[in-house]
Parts: sequence; C-alpha cells; structure tokens
Amino acid sequence: MAEHATVIRVSRFQAAPGKRDEVKALLVGGLAEIRAAEGCFGAQLCTVREKQDELAVVSRWASNAALDHYLQHRTANVSTFRDTLAVPPETEHYDTASGT
Repeated sequence: MAEHATVIRVSRFQAAPGKRDEVKALLVGGLAEIRAAEGCFGAQLCTVREKQDELAVVSRWASNAALDHYLQHRTANVSTFRDTLAVPPETEHYDTASGT
C-alpha cells in the first residue's frame, strides 16, 4: 500500500433544522466501516466552522481503486437518513497533485 493518500474524499451533510445531533450520530456510526476498508488511511467527522448545521466526513485513500472498491461494497447508505438532511449530501474527490 502507498505510504500516503492519493485520494481525499469529502462528503458534506447539511442537517435539517433541529436535526444536527441526529445526523452527527448517524455519521459517527458509519465511520468504523470506512476506517476498516482496505486502502483507507483514516476517516473523521468534522464540523464546518462557517456553517453550524453542516458536517463533513473526510476520508483518505491509497488509490482511486481502493475508494471505488469501498463504494461498491459498503453497507452504509445515506438514503436511510435523508429526512434528517436539509439538502442532498455533496461529495468531492481530491487527487494529490503530482510532484507533491
């Protein structure tokens, strides 16, 4: 496995009014599965300073293949708590710039 992550995945979740603690608990419950995935260097739940009702899950991956494998086989499913979100989650993937 690579020594450093080559892919960073950031998924943002905006809680519906009054649902932040519920969204946070659901996301914390899914972290163990992400962390246990082969090729995952770690995952954490973060608050977004500028947006109090927004939470972000940040995970770091050895490769796109490792992330893709996790996504194809995961059991966690955000659709089970969509009613606690103000808007659908947004996800971005960052690849490390070559030479860094």
